[in-house]
Amino acid sequence: MPRPENRVFSRLGMTAVLIETISGAGLRSPAAPGSIIAILGATASDSYVGVIAGVTGAAIVSFLVASAILKFSKHTDDDLAAATARMEEMKGKKSSVGAALTSESAETPLISKIVFACDAGMGSSAMGASVLRNKIKDAGYGNDVSVVNSAINNLTDTYDLLVCHEDLFDRAKAPTPSAVHVTVDNFMASPRYDEIVDLIRSQREATAATATIEASTSSESDDAAPTADKSEKKPLLVADNIVLAGTATSRYAAINEAGELLVKVGAVDESYIDAMHEREQSVSTFMGNGLAIPHGTNESKDAIKGSAISFIRCEEPVDWGGQPTYFVVGIAGADGSHLKVLSKIAKIFGRNESVEQLKNAATKEEILEIFGKVTE
Repeated sequence: MPRPENRVFSRLGMTAVLIETISGAGLRSPAAPGSIIAILGATASDSYVGVIAGVTGAAIVSFLVASAILKFSKHTDDDLAAATARMEEMKGKKSSVGAALTSESAETPLISKIVFACDAGMGSSAMGASVLRNKIKDAGYGNDVSVVNSAINNLTDTYDLLVCHEDLFDRAKAPTPSAVHVTVDNFMASPRYDEIVDLIRSQREATAATATIEASTSSESDDAAPTADKSEKKPLLVADNIVLAGTATSRYAAINEAGELLVKVGAVDESYIDAMHEREQSVSTFMGNGLAIPHGTNESKDAIKGSAISFIRCEEPVDWGGQPTYFVVGIAGADGSHLKVLSKIAKIFGRNESVEQLKNAATKEEILEIFGKVTE
């Protein structure tokens, strides 16, 4: 049996060591630099067969192991490529040109006109537009960039950037091929809003140019905030529209409760509740921060007799498509007069301290006070 120090552990590997041990073969001295010539030169005269068998065995095992590793690695690379492609496809649904928000592509238009689109153009888009508009205003670009909301059916290819819920991406993209498209899944606190503001800032700083935007956006969308009728002011949210301890335990029941309040105050027909459920089946009206704003479809406006808001605070959080919801605000907007209220709601639910105040309010009057007794 050869001495341990004469075994070529590092060069021949365990296979070679095993064969040499079984055959009793070994080297007279360490092989340096470790080539096959050096190994044979250091082989004992009675060990050539064993050493050569060890080297050959080690080579065969190495080949087999390497082949398996390479085959597995290739499969992994293919899987990685496929996964990457799927991820890029998913990212594309969040933003068809998402790179435009993080790059300085010359093809990205100067962002001056933004539209927030939803199915009905009545609630979700108005809330999202309000949040984004406030962020742009706080950044100092409120006079340079207009933000309006619109129903998807009313979209035209006249905007620089479109924002919509991720489930509406394909429908919203078709009528606005020239726009940068951004999708969100949280209307109240999406990080994409900050990316949009950063893009606007970088464009303005790079070009040192500002665009003069019309203060009124009523001509851009029939859902844009209208001028209030000062001849008569009707409160959209009153004590009769408020429930402090909603008993609904499901999204379906919560929508019914919100809709029935609107029916009770004469704002909508009974058929509007069905339209609220239809709208919910299309895209969730969960807005983020524990808030959902169920409302009817664009086709259900004939069922609306007058604008009104219902407010329900749930005793237990309602599962809203996997999102815990504590507040349900039913919306009926006949002529756009509800949009100012939605803007106020967006500001309130954009601040955690205000949400806590709503959770702790003991009376309907406190709720109205938090909302500032909003009227048309």
